[in-house]
Amino acid sequence: MSVESAGVARKSAIYAVASIVQKLSSLILLPIYTRLLTPEEYGYFNIIVTLLMLGGAVAALGLEFAVVRYSHPSLSGTNETAHNHGDRQAENFTATYAIVIASSFLLTVVLVATGPLYSPLIFPGFDFYPVILIALSSILFQPLTTVYLALLQARSMARSFGTYSLALFASNGLLTVILLGPMEAGLLGVATSAVIVNATFALYGTWRAFRLGMLWAKFNRDDVARLLSYALPMLPHTLTLQATSLATRVIISNIVSVAAAGLFNIAMYAVNFIDAVQTAFHRSFLSWYFVQVDNKPTGWRVQVRNVIASFVSASVVIAASVALFADELLLILTPQDFHSAATIIPLLALSMMVKSVYYPSLSALLYHRKGTNSVLLISGTSSAISIPLAIVGAWYWGLTGVAIAQLVQRLTMSAMAVKLSARLDFAGIPWSRVLKAQSGGLAIVAIVMIGDSVDWWGVDFWPLLSVKIVLWVALILYILICDPFLAKTARSVVHREP
Repeated sequence: MSVESAGVARKSAIYAVASIVQKLSSLILLPIYTRLLTPEEYGYFNIIVTLLMLGGAVAALGLEFAVVRYSHPSLSGTNETAHNHGDRQAENFTATYAIVIASSFLLTVVLVATGPLYSPLIFPGFDFYPVILIALSSILFQPLTTVYLALLQARSMARSFGTYSLALFASNGLLTVILLGPMEAGLLGVATSAVIVNATFALYGTWRAFRLGMLWAKFNRDDVARLLSYALPMLPHTLTLQATSLATRVIISNIVSVAAAGLFNIAMYAVNFIDAVQTAFHRSFLSWYFVQVDNKPTGWRVQVRNVIASFVSASVVIAASVALFADELLLILTPQDFHSAATIIPLLALSMMVKSVYYPSLSALLYHRKGTNSVLLISGTSSAISIPLAIVGAWYWGLTGVAIAQLVQRLTMSAMAVKLSARLDFAGIPWSRVLKAQSGGLAIVAIVMIGDSVDWWGVDFWPLLSVKIVLWVALILYILICDPFLAKTARSVVHREP
């Protein structure tokens, strides 16, 4: 295994830990949250968080992608005349920071002013003042954290990325628990925690960026135009994903119930856990892939295909594991009122298994400037399909119908990304290895869905858990047989090659 691909694996492991904590900060504290909040309160809690994520994505304007592209040390694709590399990186990042500060302020003002208009739809039966009003203030700071993390990613500072992410979400979780528990602040505590933590870490990120020499450099209109021309086509991609997430919860809360939205959120932790692994791969793979395509070393296509196959296999193992043990995990972590969330987790895990080929194809698209238009087409089309399906599904089949809509959305995203990236100078997906791995994961999901439908034939907890562990071990052995390169990748995370 090459030193370069081993580096991707090690950095992906760091990103994975950070991403898992970032995406699953609430899951780690789920036993506390579900005992301090009713299912309905938990539903509102999740909708607040989802709204803030959407607002943060709008304010960032997709510029986190531009930071990775144009504050990367190689500065591939930029005009470097009359400037050294450090100057160009600083100018690009400073321009990004200035744009984000302005957009965050304007968006916060708009959302606060129009809050009473949209609040009854998004938060049925819940007052806008003071909880939602206070929560919106965090949008002033959240996008700054986003672009700072993108800077760390661009410069391959995986350890700093991981440390910052872990500290951010540990602080938010701890403060939220304190305000919910001893302080008995309820959902007001959730909003207050979001504002305090986001403000603190945005200021710290600003200071660290300055120490790295990335602030405050002079920039001009051409810098702003170049960054926005790359970033803005990515904005609809980010927004459609975030907006679909919010729309799904709004659909559930209005058609089914707010409590059902809370249950859906718990089930979505399964998606978040799997997505954390896939996102970690994407973060590490992206900058490495750019270098491979720029330099085209001997055998680079084979190396890229090997790495893709290994991380698809890892994603299959994670997705199948989540589907297998979701019932037992919720039984341990949550009160009885929340256990029914497990019924849709196998379908959601399957949707993420399908999506495992999306991120490598996305990397190929992002390398090309016009590729962002393809990304927009993918996200827009998949969301346009999934939202009507979610409405129909929620009306007729409740949460199961919504889970089916999620599966269709991710299947559409993956198919379109693969198709569009095939037109580019891309190494391609190693389909033979990928399909072998995914067939094993599909078999596990099918077994779980059949078992759940008949309540596992009345088998008691411990015997059933033993059977699931045997299935899990069999899957891992099958994956390792199908893709021996995965074992080499795993070893490279722990041991550096000479």
